[in-house]
Amino acid sequence: MKILIVDDSEVFRKVVIELLVKSGFNDVTEAGGYDEAVDLYRSTMPDIVFADMILPGKSGVELTREILRINPNAKIIAMSSIVNKSMIKQSLDAGARDFLLKPTNEIALSSVLAMWSD
Repeated sequence: MKILIVDDSEVFRKVVIELLVKSGFNDVTEAGGYDEAVDLYRSTMPDIVFADMILPGKSGVELTREILRINPNAKIIAMSSIVNKSMIKQSLDAGARDFLLKPTNEIALSSVLAMWSD
């Protein structure tokens, strides 16, 4: 399974990648922002995208919409360290399949991946 992690925090991306690799997921790419994420999505066509909703420049909601424009069947998991009902609703309304609160752990990641992987 190919996974794309999109977050402006390099430290967070590295922690998530480490947790995923520990769980047996080795095909993981990472992006720090909107443009890089769109380019990587097009070139790698990952099975699941974990996208932070607060990114520099364009938001994670905009990223979700763009990825779904490219591939209407994309599986996007929205993430944020801020518990905000409006943000959760916006991300789900944009097409995200689920919402994951940051920081996360191996159990939460495994649970989300089990739910949304085919």
